[in-house]
Amino acid sequence: MPSPRGVALSLLLLLAACSQPTYSAQARLPATLTVLVQEDRWFYYRNETGERVGFNHELIDRMQRHLARPVEIKVFASHESLVQAFAAGEGDIMCPALALNRATSAPAGLTAIGRQPFPTLRMKVSDEEDFVWVLRQDLGGAAALLNEWLRTTGSQLFVANLYSKYFAHLGLLNKFDLVMLKVRYRRDLPKYRILFEEAGRRYDIDPMFLAAMSYQESHWDPTATSYTGVRGLMMLTEDTAAAVGVTDRTDPRQSVLGGTKYLVQIMKQIDDEVGRPDDNYYALAAYNVGLGHVQDAQEIVKRSGEDHTLWSNLRDALPLLSEPAYYTTLKYGKARGQEPVRYVDSIRNYYSLLSQLKTKSPRGGA
Repeated sequence: MPSPRGVALSLLLLLAACSQPTYSAQARLPATLTVLVQEDRWFYYRNETGERVGFNHELIDRMQRHLARPVEIKVFASHESLVQAFAAGEGDIMCPALALNRATSAPAGLTAIGRQPFPTLRMKVSDEEDFVWVLRQDLGGAAALLNEWLRTTGSQLFVANLYSKYFAHLGLLNKFDLVMLKVRYRRDLPKYRILFEEAGRRYDIDPMFLAAMSYQESHWDPTATSYTGVRGLMMLTEDTAAAVGVTDRTDPRQSVLGGTKYLVQIMKQIDDEVGRPDDNYYALAAYNVGLGHVQDAQEIVKRSGEDHTLWSNLRDALPLLSEPAYYTTLKYGKARGQEPVRYVDSIRNYYSLLSQLKTKSPRGGA
């Protein structure tokens, strides 16, 4: 989980701890709501295809439809700049990229904005944490309206699904994994960066997303070979290599271009109703376990009455492919369904970490 950081966290702890004033039940909303958000690799960001996604992005969109009000979004690069803009009256709602621990007390003597209580929206996302939005002081009626909306079963399920979608993959890597990723980022990625950039341009995919996928597959070792016989930077089978025109799976350029071509072919076969970024995760799972097994997992979700277009639901269904009660009733049979879950979660995590390393590196390089 993103950890609490700096003055923004202290401020929000203070705001959340203040007793809520009494407001009129009538929400007085501006014609257009101005929402301030912090750009962050989980809460609000551009994905590998350049689209805005994230927990706050989807919840803002849902809120906009609920209130029937247009929304203007202003994006800030840091907690500090977000808080300063909100303090200066530049927005109606502030959506920080952090979680609040319910057990943490507010620090004494904080005067970042002042001690006046601000109306807040608290979203329970786990047994220990809330996500919090802060509204300007004269929008107490709107806060009451939105809190009532957030307490509905439908909204609580929506928030729970969003939390699973954007945060379930975190915490997978131990300290050694992180150290080795940083070492290989500097030592090995420069050898192949140009190939990921070429494939990214050709197929309109973020090169760093392809780099994350290749790292999960082979740790950027072009000679890598698994016990099942898959080989190369993108760990292609012989059949897949032949299908995408790869004649030498250990050739780095052929492997990257061939693996990307195969991923794009899968993407085009994902159900049209699966939206972004979920369709990317469906495609990754299919790259790992096969499209047929992904479709079987969607069938399990459908039979349960849940939405088969949500990755959070598919993520829960995939492990069931190893249980006879399920796979004996499905078209493609038994599969090690936990593997594609770990595969997708790991790539998402690597992608987030590599994007952060790229941002921190001089000139964005290795």
